[in-house]
Amino acid sequence: MDIACNFSRCAKLQFMPSVSHFENAVFRYRSIDALLGEREELGHQTVYFAPPESLNDPMEGLRQIYWRGDRITWRNLLRHYVMCLQNRVFQALLTDDAERLGSQTISAFQTLDNLPTPEARSLCEVCIAAVETGELHTALLDLLASADRDIGFSELRQLLNTVHIDWLATVYGVFAERGLAPQVRPMSAEPSSLVDMMRMFQSLMPQVREQVSDDGVEIIHDIQQIMADQTTLLAVYQHADALQPKRESLLFKFTSEYLTNLMKLVYPPWYVACFSGRHDNAAMWSYYAGNHRGCCLVFRADDTKAGRRLRLNGPNGSGGISRSVQNLPLESVCYTADEQRIEFFTNIGQLPFDLLVRNWFQDNHGRTSPLAEHLNEDRQEAWRNAHWENFTPPLLRKLPDWQHEKELRIVLSDISNIRGTNEGRTFTYDYDTLDGIIFGINTSLSDKVRIMRIVDAKLASRSVSEPFKFYQARYNARTGRIEAYHLSLIAPVSNPE
Repeated sequence: MDIACNFSRCAKLQFMPSVSHFENAVFRYRSIDALLGEREELGHQTVYFAPPESLNDPMEGLRQIYWRGDRITWRNLLRHYVMCLQNRVFQALLTDDAERLGSQTISAFQTLDNLPTPEARSLCEVCIAAVETGELHTALLDLLASADRDIGFSELRQLLNTVHIDWLATVYGVFAERGLAPQVRPMSAEPSSLVDMMRMFQSLMPQVREQVSDDGVEIIHDIQQIMADQTTLLAVYQHADALQPKRESLLFKFTSEYLTNLMKLVYPPWYVACFSGRHDNAAMWSYYAGNHRGCCLVFRADDTKAGRRLRLNGPNGSGGISRSVQNLPLESVCYTADEQRIEFFTNIGQLPFDLLVRNWFQDNHGRTSPLAEHLNEDRQEAWRNAHWENFTPPLLRKLPDWQHEKELRIVLSDISNIRGTNEGRTFTYDYDTLDGIIFGINTSLSDKVRIMRIVDAKLASRSVSEPFKFYQARYNARTGRIEAYHLSLIAPVSNPE
């Protein structure tokens, strides 16, 4: 009888889910390839901070950017567009036709002040002057400067697309005149008809706004953009043999990529490490842990007055790339379709103030736009505080479709410009922070053994009293949930007494 009771008690302990130990835990699902493959995350104890373009939701960090400018700021934006375009033409001349021009190489920080040589500045100034002498430039500038309303991404993209081929031909012509390109111009539209269209649109816009409101105007532009995209696709389809990756980048992708890259002038790059508040979601085990073949790492978070934090060792901004232990905030993701609206001109935050005023808020005669009032000495601090308060919220926002993840994330901004490499975005943890590992339902025996041996070799440095634990994920048919069972017979050999 005693033997039966002891066996029963042992069985209950063995197969009872350990929930109490998870009260202060956060979880990180990982595939076997990530843990044991080329990156060796488990052996190196690494947490990698990913750039937004590698995340699984293309709406990550999405901000609804709009422009509300005057004649000075709009003229400077068009000058900046031409600067970036002439730089893109220069890249294209040095690139093979089969090679696509990367969107990240568009020089958003380009100004006349930071061009490498006097010859480069002269070439850029000539390109700008050639574009500005055209009637198409005047028509577009008049249209934008008279708008007196928010200009959304779709509308500005459509307007710039309208002039893009003509301006590309103009810039290419300047290169050809200087012997930098063959005497063959790219396809060009008839500018006079485009000028007439813009003038007509400018005269009709007040009446259109009165009838359909500003939101209606934006919807009209969205529809026009959809139609324009289809027209472009059909035209390219009919000449598909002639469409090369470089030509696509130069002719059809540049405008959208340019406007997207302008966000670099607003906020610094950001990177994120993702965790979860749960370890029992089948979809997450499948997606993030290699179809249940991987593992879920159990980290202990610190509860502080400022919120939950996770201790990691990583690069900081002092003395180049040095490393230090940092208690980084774990912030909960908000699941909503709401987007942050942000005006571009008054939120350029990544340029020194003197460079910003000279290149974006002044004209050729040194007159300063009233839109630069936030840069006055008595307003700078208040503007800066408000500007940075708006940085993080969109980075903690995902669509409601993802709310099952109960995601927690650590966000890093690259203000110090030290995270442009994998090394600058790779942090490490110690085994005082890692409390356990949950094996997936399909984790193989051989992978479990490899993981256990790595852990055994690491635990000598563990100083906390709480023992490191292994768990097994199992589907409980009675509850209809995936549960983690403590493998109590398996005690890592290097645990402290």
